[in-house]
Amino acid sequence: MKEYSKGFKPLEMMVVAAAREIGDGEKVFVGMHWPILISFFAKRTHAPDVVFFFESGIIRDSLPDRLPGSWSISDPCICQGSTMCGDSLDTLGMLLHRGFAEVGMLSASQVDRHGNINTTCIGAYNKPAVRLPGGGGATDVASLSKRLVIVLDGHESRRLPEMVDFITSPGYLNGSDSRYKSGLRPGTGPIALITPLGVFRFTAKEREMRLSTYHPGVSIEKIIENTGWDLKVSNNVTETEPPTKEEIEILRKMIKEAKERYYSFPPET
Repeated sequence: MKEYSKGFKPLEMMVVAAAREIGDGEKVFVGMHWPILISFFAKRTHAPDVVFFFESGIIRDSLPDRLPGSWSISDPCICQGSTMCGDSLDTLGMLLHRGFAEVGMLSASQVDRHGNINTTCIGAYNKPAVRLPGGGGATDVASLSKRLVIVLDGHESRRLPEMVDFITSPGYLNGSDSRYKSGLRPGTGPIALITPLGVFRFTAKEREMRLSTYHPGVSIEKIIENTGWDLKVSNNVTETEPPTKEEIEILRKMIKEAKERYYSFPPET
């Protein structure tokens, strides 16, 4: 019988829930920041045979000896001991474009009702209120991964608008079949958004997000109030399975080790 943790934090629940989207033995294209922690955590727990692809041209079937500083793929530890150390053409080009990535994992600044991701700007592109870091290879990952998992580390209306200010990485565009009419491959696209409050999945016809599970201690009403459109709730909505004690112990150990090495490691975790 599983022994569940009772003292976990919202961001810890987010990490565990996102990691569960990765199956053992799958090939995962890992984005920057949260996806690194999530993917490495999955390998430490239920998915020991997962294989990682990185935009920088790295392929790994093992974990590095530490989490990279600032959760960046430019840290040399990502390369050390890797299966292959190539360049972006190898992973973004040959592997991703040939359909080898079973899962893509991306962070976001904004996500809208159809799973479009914004990491470019808040406000008008030519005169933004905030200029964000940009997409890098995220557009390729969102366009070509067989299953895209999106992670948003804050759940509020400004980060979950009805329509993003700029589409950096495509979800289902305007919904329905608009993604595939644009020329993107059928059978690709986002399958889930995970936030500190819940897990959201997409309807098969409208390709619109629905609340699938709400995290322990979170009400459906709070989730609806903090979403920037008239969020619909799945008929089968349930509470998210909480993290086990073992999962939280492993996750906290990973974060503790990282914080001891890097003062820049996000303290809110």
